[in-house]
Order: sequence, then C-alpha cells, then structure tokens
Amino acid sequence: MLEFEVLYRAMASRDRRFDGRFVVAVTSTRVYCRPSCPSRTPRRENSRFFRLPAAAEAAGFRACRRCRPEAGPSSPEWNVRGDLVGRALGLIAGGAVDVDGVGGLARRLAVSERHLHRQLVAEVGVGAQTLAISRRARVARMLIESTALPMTDVAFAAGYTSVRQFNDGMRATFGCAPSELRGAQAGSGNGELVLRLRHRPPLPARPLLDWLAARALDGVEAVDDRRYVRTMRLSHGCGLVAAEFADAPDGQAALTVRFALTDLRDVTAAVERCRELFDLDADPAAIGDDLGADPVVGPLVRARPGLRVPGCADGFELAVRAVLGQQVSLAAARTFGARLVARFGAALKDLEGSHPRPTHLFPTPDALAEADLASIGLTKSRAATLRALAKAVSTGELVLDRGADRAACVAALRALTGVGPWTAGYIAMRALRDPDVFPHTDLGLLEAARRHGVGGGPRALQRHAERWRPWRSYAAMHLWTSLPPRSRRSPQESTPR
Repeated sequence: MLEFEVLYRAMASRDRRFDGRFVVAVTSTRVYCRPSCPSRTPRRENSRFFRLPAAAEAAGFRACRRCRPEAGPSSPEWNVRGDLVGRALGLIAGGAVDVDGVGGLARRLAVSERHLHRQLVAEVGVGAQTLAISRRARVARMLIESTALPMTDVAFAAGYTSVRQFNDGMRATFGCAPSELRGAQAGSGNGELVLRLRHRPPLPARPLLDWLAARALDGVEAVDDRRYVRTMRLSHGCGLVAAEFADAPDGQAALTVRFALTDLRDVTAAVERCRELFDLDADPAAIGDDLGADPVVGPLVRARPGLRVPGCADGFELAVRAVLGQQVSLAAARTFGARLVARFGAALKDLEGSHPRPTHLFPTPDALAEADLASIGLTKSRAATLRALAKAVSTGELVLDRGADRAACVAALRALTGVGPWTAGYIAMRALRDPDVFPHTDLGLLEAARRHGVGGGPRALQRHAERWRPWRSYAAMHLWTSLPPRSRRSPQESTPR
C-alpha cells in the first residue's frame, strides 16, 4: 500500500531520485506525471499515486507531455527483486506477452495465469495484459519520435496487431493521434533505428567500455573509444547494435543506440537487452547512499559514482564465455571464444549500418550441444562442461535470463560437472542481473580488498562483504576496477575451480 503523505511530500520536493518509483495522477486534469515534474504541485485531494504508469493509464489518466513519465527508466526496485513479480515485470518489458501471450508468460514462471494476475494486481495494481499494452504504447512513441518509420511499421514493431488498435491505444495513453507525436526531425532514412535510452545519472562510460573492450569477442563485438558494437540473435531474426556514449543534445541522461534489425518486431527485445547490458535501470543514488559510508568501498564509490555492473546480451553466451575463461588467462579465453564463433557461429547477413560491423552471431545451444569442441583446442573436461551446459539450455532445463528464478538457476548451474560456485555466481551477477553477488574467493577481489585494508583471506572478506548487502555486485565492481591495469585480473581468470 502506497503511503499517501510520504509520497505527496516526495512529489512536492520534485526530487529526481523518486522518478520511476511511482507516478502521481491528477484527477482535475486526468494527467499523470513524474514526481519531479516542474508543473504546479496539485492539491492533496486531487492527487492519486500509482507504482507504475500502466496502473495510472488503466485508471483513465494519460501521460504528461511536459515531464514524459512513460519515457524514464523503470523502478530500480524490480531490478533488485528476484521474486515472481520482479521476474514477471522483466519478461513483460522484454515483450514476452507479445510473443507467447499471458499463458506463455505464466508457464515460463511456473505459475497459473490466475495466480500471476493476483500477484501483479496486489503489487502494482494491474495484470500482465495491461502492462503489455502500456509497454507497446511506450515503444511506439519512442519509435515515432526517433525514427522515420511509417506509422504502420511502427504499429507492428511495437506489438500491435492492427493499425486501428495502434491508433486507439496511442490516443488512450497520450491523448492524441500518433502523427501528432512525430517531430519535424524524426529519425533518418538509412535503414537504422536511432533511439535514446534514458537512465539515471551519473553513468561513467569509461569503466564500462574498458570492461567490455578487455573481453570483446572477435567476430561478435567491437569497441572503440566511445562506442560498443555487437551482434544479437533475437526471436524473429538477428540484429546489429551500436551504443554510443555521448552527451545528449537536450541535456537528458540518455544512451544513444543504433539498431539494424532483420525484423522490426524484435525492437522491444533489443532495447531491453541493451538496458540490461549497460545496467541502465540502476539507481546510482540509492547504491551510493548505502555503500558510500563504508570505509573500504566508500572512497571508491565517491571517486567513481554511478559505476554499473555490466550485463550481457545473451545469458547462454555469457555462461559459455565464463566457462571458457576458467583457469586460463583473459587472452586465452578470448582466443577460445573467437575460435568457437568462427567454427560454430553463423555469419551475419542482410544487415546494413554505418558503424563497424562484426561478422558473426554467437553459436546457439543446439550448435554446441553435440559439437566437436576439441577441434578448437579445449580439454575433454572443458568440452564436456560446455556440451552439458548447451544441452541444458537447448532442452529448456536451464534458462539464463532475467526472468529465471535466481536460486534455482544457480543450483542447476552448480549441478553441471565443471561449474563451480564462482562461475555460477558470476553468471548470476551478469546474466540474471542479481545485484547481491560477491565471489569472495576471487583473487582480484582479494588483492583489491588487501589494498584497501581488508586482509585475512576469503572468509574475512566474505564477512566484511555482508555489510554491503544488497549491493555486493556493485561493491565487487568497484573493487575490481580499483586495481591498477597491470594488476587487474579478469574475474573469469582469477579463481581456481
């Protein structure tokens, strides 16, 4: 239950830190806004509060055209939580309802449709179908304002089944026809989608790019001074994505991303994967408040505020690369990965873009389940681990994405021969987006901790790290990136298994 007076005071303060945590709806105007909206503070008797924009829209309110509440990052609460509701919201944001329906979403979460609906309504005020409808409208508006796509293409790319449904949905959500939302300078005509993904500032680009560059896989990824480019395998086809870290022209905190997709229906999933890859829905203020007072990581947080935990574009790919990196150097892991891509990956075709072009898609689980992995130089035991991992993912026994049950997924990973607690935790940190993972046996973390006054070995570090909950993954990133370049170890190489 939302506490009215607490939220009203938060809204009256216009503090941007509350954006995404709730929206305020004004009964006199039938508009809902961000807490930080610069418009005049509404009267108490005219104010209603909702946890998500979809709930306000279902109650008959439309989005404010001044503060654009539907365009901001989502509530960081759902990124921290790994329960049923948090997992469901993550899957809905990625377009799961459009692909599989509410029934398919419920099966994915191993619950009945009725139970899922009951839990969502209790937590956020609306069910899965309403949340999916709201998501379609937000994606459609982003495409209208950022691209030159015809309205019909926008409608089907966003997940609408007809142009009429698209027009009705946009009028209900934004109070105007779709054509009224398109500016005079919307998009380009070279076949790319250029979108700006908003986030909470600050977001230091250099640590993210350095991390990704050190692990960039030839054929799949390319990294330069301000840009990260990679291929993606998506539900309806494939894509090429280029993320550019540059100041937004309007001063808003946003990441510019260029997409070249073989099927526009994949735009929702591609956007959501980019948000996860760059951790765009994180709340730097909350993380900094909790970690900033600690004598060990506090100075690191203050020196590099907003540091993100890099996610991944595909959970299976991340898991394979983690296994390839066990007990070898980072350079060796990249070599094995490049061989794997060249031998078993699919060549990228039918895409055009203005950015440097990787050449291959990462191999599918089916391609690796029975592959001769000894042909790329792997040991028999490492090859057996990768085949077992690929088979588990291929058959659906193991799901490696944000919608997975974290505890069950880690247990399933640990059950695979050759996957130890460190590797399972690393996969949970980056693929499952668990913000509270701390691999205390990691040699890089142990070295960084010693440099900052925490000695005594793994158990002492584990005990100290308890005070960093629920942000231990972020504490780990601060420690890893605090090491001098020559001393910095890749997490994939630093722990015996």
